[in-house]
Amino acid sequence: MKDQETRWDLKRRDFLKLGAAVGAAGLLPARGEAAAPGPRRGGTFTMARPNTVQDFSGVWFTRSNTPFIRALYNTLIRLDQDFNPQPELAESWQFSPDGRMLSLKLRQGVKFHSGREFTAPDVKFSWSFGTEERGGFGSQMRQMFRLITDVKTPDKYTVELMFERPTPLVFDVLDTLAMFDQSVASKINTTDAGSGPFMVASYIPNAEVRMKRFDGYWEPGKPYLDEYVVKTIPDTSALAVNLESKAVDAIDGASLYDVVRLRTQPGIVGEVAAKPNVFHFAANVRRQPLNDRKVRQAINYAIDRERCCKTVLQGTVEPTCLHWPRESWAHFKDLEGRYSQNLDKAKALLAEAGYPNGFETSIMVSKQFNDSWFGIGQIIQGDLAKIGIKAQLKNVEATVYLTTWRKAEWDLVVHNYGRANRDPGTMLSGAVAFYTRAENGPPGFESADFVKWRGEAAGILDREKRKPLYRRMQEFFLEDCFSMPIAADQTLWLYRDQVHGLSFTREACPFVGEVWLGG
Repeated sequence: MKDQETRWDLKRRDFLKLGAAVGAAGLLPARGEAAAPGPRRGGTFTMARPNTVQDFSGVWFTRSNTPFIRALYNTLIRLDQDFNPQPELAESWQFSPDGRMLSLKLRQGVKFHSGREFTAPDVKFSWSFGTEERGGFGSQMRQMFRLITDVKTPDKYTVELMFERPTPLVFDVLDTLAMFDQSVASKINTTDAGSGPFMVASYIPNAEVRMKRFDGYWEPGKPYLDEYVVKTIPDTSALAVNLESKAVDAIDGASLYDVVRLRTQPGIVGEVAAKPNVFHFAANVRRQPLNDRKVRQAINYAIDRERCCKTVLQGTVEPTCLHWPRESWAHFKDLEGRYSQNLDKAKALLAEAGYPNGFETSIMVSKQFNDSWFGIGQIIQGDLAKIGIKAQLKNVEATVYLTTWRKAEWDLVVHNYGRANRDPGTMLSGAVAFYTRAENGPPGFESADFVKWRGEAAGILDREKRKPLYRRMQEFFLEDCFSMPIAADQTLWLYRDQVHGLSFTREACPFVGEVWLGG
């Protein structure tokens, strides 16, 4: 429990630091309450967010699915706050001397929600399932899961994971690869296939998912709650109203305006659940004239990142043109500011590309999926107009956005990529924004050098030897401009102070099995 309290304090301090940017009062009220007496059993925890369920996959890490992934699924290991692996469905593990094989001993007696026992063949199936694309969706992290080249099952409770070479990303893989019940996995459009503390009891599309306690859960005494309910409330203003009126216990996806306002309300706690994402502006390089690098560079020079951060993001984050956040060891400070707004340079590049009078295009956003995307899109639309580019702003529903993004049926898009708070190699292999055209990446860029550097860096254990490769990739991104970072994107949860024990993965998936209500 001490480790959990430490994680909690760190997140609160992070949030307070961010709050200093919007006023001396901060975004987070001082908790100050007496220590809770201890976990209480029973009750229903209800949270709401604006995004509707896409499916019940444990490896589809969108904001639509993150609220329930760790309620429904387990992984083989769990990384603690210091990135140290802790046992979950694997009780112990051992590397081979050459680092190319990892043998894991599985926890015995674990049951899936169907009643089937979890055994070694389920690990092999889950790995195979996680590497599939499945009609354009599947897992954003399939390239990372493919770092495992084979899974062997010498006996019922032993698995051997094979690698082409030693890889520093292995524990990020095991922390995110959910274990699926192969007898149910084909039904994840309407129900789950997990072994987690909760199981799907009912599902009303675009409205509500109701999950009940799984009485056969392997972890003694958990979960504490009877039910966990996730509601879809598309209107972000209505999200705040529901929290204030106590109709729900927690919300994710509220506008930053409401976050700042609600921090003064008694009985409401704000928390940085995670900082996994980066806002970026992406170009579909399959389409003219966006297939011209000079055009993309011109767009990058036109963006007023400072204004995006001060107005839309309420001063809670700093602007950046770099792909790894400031907390990452792959953030190269000397490259920061390469794309500060410079309209003269942008116009000159457009003229060199043969578009002195600009051109017409479109920007896709989804206010429903992420309230900040719309505001950023409006600012960039205005920025592009200053250099002659007439961009229609297309605001679409969340489900349309996801499908259109993955099918690359867009020109320009305000988007987020994830895994930025993990190993730098995990971001490249775990976010589809960095998949090449051959890997069905939505931006459609191509670079044999990038693929080579990414593979080399993922197979080197020494951080200092990896750094030059990540610098080369960062310089390539700055030159190619298929992805143009704006600022870090934090996942902010607001919840009633009767909610205790709330903690999160690095993808901001809550560990609901540890939540209890009281006080």
